[in-house]
Amino acid sequence: MADAWLMAAWLFIISLFLLDTHLTLRIISQHLDPAARLGWASVLLLVPIVTLVLSPAGGWAAVAVAGVALLRLAFHIVGCRTMMAGLVPAPADAAARIRRLAAEFGVHRPLTVLFDPSDQMEPATTGLLRPVLITTPSVLALPEAEFRAVIAHELAHVVRRDPLRIWACGVARTLLGWHPLARMAADLFALEVEMAADQQAARWTGDRRRYALALGRWGLRQAGRAALAGAVLAGASSQLVHRITCLTDEDDPAPHLRAPAWLVVGRSRRRWPGRLGWYHLPMGAAYTLLYLAVTRLA
Repeated sequence: MADAWLMAAWLFIISLFLLDTHLTLRIISQHLDPAARLGWASVLLLVPIVTLVLSPAGGWAAVAVAGVALLRLAFHIVGCRTMMAGLVPAPADAAARIRRLAAEFGVHRPLTVLFDPSDQMEPATTGLLRPVLITTPSVLALPEAEFRAVIAHELAHVVRRDPLRIWACGVARTLLGWHPLARMAADLFALEVEMAADQQAARWTGDRRRYALALGRWGLRQAGRAALAGAVLAGASSQLVHRITCLTDEDDPAPHLRAPAWLVVGRSRRRWPGRLGWYHLPMGAAYTLLYLAVTRLA
C-alpha cells in the first residue's frame, strides 16, 4: 500500500512539474537562446529521475538507472562498431582540410576523421569520449561555403560533447518514454542540441544567414536523395525548418515552441535580459523538495 501511494504521489507531482515547466518554457521561449532552452529540457528529464533516486524507493530507482545506462552504453558500442566497419580513414587531403578548419575555429581536441566511400551516411560526429567525425564524398564535393558550414556544425558537436548529451537523453527516454510529456521533453532536448550547434557554427562562419542558406541547401539535397530512394523524412524536414527559422528570424527565435493562445497578450520585440534563463533550476528543486516532503510524510 505504501509503495502504491509513493508511486501515485510521484506520478502526480512529476506530471504537474512537467506540465508547469513546459508551459513556462513556452511562455518565455521567445526570450531564451538555444543553450538556455537546452537547460530547461535537461531539467525536464532530470527531475523525474532525481526525485525517485532521492526518495524512499531510491535503491530500486538507482538500480534501474544504472541498468538502463549500461544497456544503452552496450548498444552504443555495438552500433558504433557496426557503423565503422564500413568506414575507412579519410583521404589525407580531406583530413588536412578538415583539421585546418578545426584550427581556424579554435577546436583543439584530438579528432579522428573517417570516410564513408559508399556515400550512404550523413556527415556525423560520434564517440562519447574520443570524437570521431564522419565525412562523405558528397560533403567533400560541396562548394567551399557549404563545406565550411557542414563541417562547422559537426565541429560544434565535438566542442560541445553532444554525442554524450544525446546518449544521456537516450537513457532518460528509455526510463521515462512511457510519459507523453517526458517524450516531448526528450524530443525538445534533441532539437535544442542541434540548434545550439547551429548557433556555434554560425558564429564561427561569421554569417548566420549564409550558414542557414547552406544548411537549407544541404537539407534539400538530402531530401531529394531520400525521395529518389522512396523514403519520407517529414520529421527531419520539420526540424530543419525550425532550425533555419531560428537562425534567420530574430522575431521568432523559437519557432517550435508556442505559448497557448489564451496567454498571448502581444509579442515584445525586445529580448529579456536573461533573468529567467535559468529559472528552471529553482523550479526543479522546488518540485523535488515537494516530492521528498510528501513521501516522508507518507
